[in-house]
Amino acid sequence: MVASRLAVLTGGTGFVGSHVAEALLESGYRVRALVRRPAQPGWLADLKVEIAVGDVRDAASLTPFVEGADLVVHAAGKTAAKGLAEYRACNAAGTRHLLDATLSAAPGAHFILISSQAAAGPSLDGDPVRPEGRGRPVSSYGWSKLEGEDELRASPDLAFTILRPSAVYGPRETALRDLFVATARGFTPVLAGGTPRVQMVYVEDVARAVVASAARGGRRETFFVAHPEILDYRSVALVLSQLRTPPARLVPVPAVVIRAAGLLVSLASRLAKAPPVFSSEKAEEMLQAAWLCDVSATQDALGSPLVTPFAEGARKTWEWYRKAGWLGKG
Repeated sequence: MVASRLAVLTGGTGFVGSHVAEALLESGYRVRALVRRPAQPGWLADLKVEIAVGDVRDAASLTPFVEGADLVVHAAGKTAAKGLAEYRACNAAGTRHLLDATLSAAPGAHFILISSQAAAGPSLDGDPVRPEGRGRPVSSYGWSKLEGEDELRASPDLAFTILRPSAVYGPRETALRDLFVATARGFTPVLAGGTPRVQMVYVEDVARAVVASAARGGRRETFFVAHPEILDYRSVALVLSQLRTPPARLVPVPAVVIRAAGLLVSLASRLAKAPPVFSSEKAEEMLQAAWLCDVSATQDALGSPLVTPFAEGARKTWEWYRKAGWLGKG
């Protein structure tokens, strides 16, 4: 047990961060979570965590937040923005701010950065990308996450672990929820023509990887976090379609339609205040031929935390959405 150890956590109000908060509490850590709006604690509302008010973009708010920490888990990140500068302000500069605060107020802490497979980029030759390779992002989001990783690597005095999750799904997730909602209504979209290959990761496996990394200690390491099974979009759609009784109908969507939709949303978003969840860059990421990564080192070093195949995780996610009323009346 590590009851006396303090873990400080950014991004705890969100999807991945809230599951990490639960896993840290279950493993015996005391958890202090950074929250921008304490009146809106999100998924932390029912957890026994200490709330600290601050923002990773506000460097001055971070020193008192990390003071006394044994473990710093940086799960906060911007996944939708109107451009590279906006991504960088949170994902790169925000990481730098938290790193500086850690080196100043908790220099002995182990720093765990929850980055993204997008920082590594897709596989260009069809083989799984290895964690030691240099990142080749294909989006502004990916570049900003890679720059955040580089901030850690440039600090010789920091004990860190970088985790790069693939596409994360599970209870509380909203970005992929529309696929489940469509399935509940009787149809499941699937890319027509071509079979891009991907790996997915259930959110509780990500949380397990964080806890395992904390137990291992900071060794300046980078790990991909994805289930080893390789899927294509049709196999993903088939799994989703079978969640419904009777099964949902597969509806082919051509790549040109996906690109056009991304472009239209990006153009329309110029007049909107909030950035779009989907965009032309997101469309191009989605249409890459292979998002594959080598997780053998992850499984060996962290005690095989990646245990949930997509069919099992999708069923758990479906049941959670259903009970939460997120599937509508389908």
